[in-house]
Amino acid sequence: MTTIIDRIFKFFHRYRKLAKMIDHKTRTKNIVKSVLSSMLLALFVLLPFVILVINMFIYSKLTFILAMVLVLLALIWCLLYYAFYYKILKYYHPEIESINTKIPQFVESSIMMFFMLVLGIVVLSVIF
Repeated sequence: MTTIIDRIFKFFHRYRKLAKMIDHKTRTKNIVKSVLSSMLLALFVLLPFVILVINMFIYSKLTFILAMVLVLLALIWCLLYYAFYYKILKYYHPEIESINTKIPQFVESSIMMFFMLVLGIVVLSVIF
């Protein structure tokens, strides 16, 4: 019977293995293109929602809730960024199509979401 810690170690071992396979098959030029284009795509997808929430700050009773919604939108941006990144990276490098990119996408987006959540909590606690 395997423990939860053994499953976590196996999961991260698979992540490291897949990340190395992806790194060996990619070029720096295409990675930079993928990063910049995925940032822009994720920004353009969330931009209408961010503008809507920012415009609703005129209602003073909703400021804390709207600030939490902005933090939630930042977390969604992390998910969208990594989804677009791996999709565009597969477009530039067709040999990556056979590699399961869901595990690296999940791990990297979870790490980024954790840091964004901590940053959001710190900012909200300082402001409110």
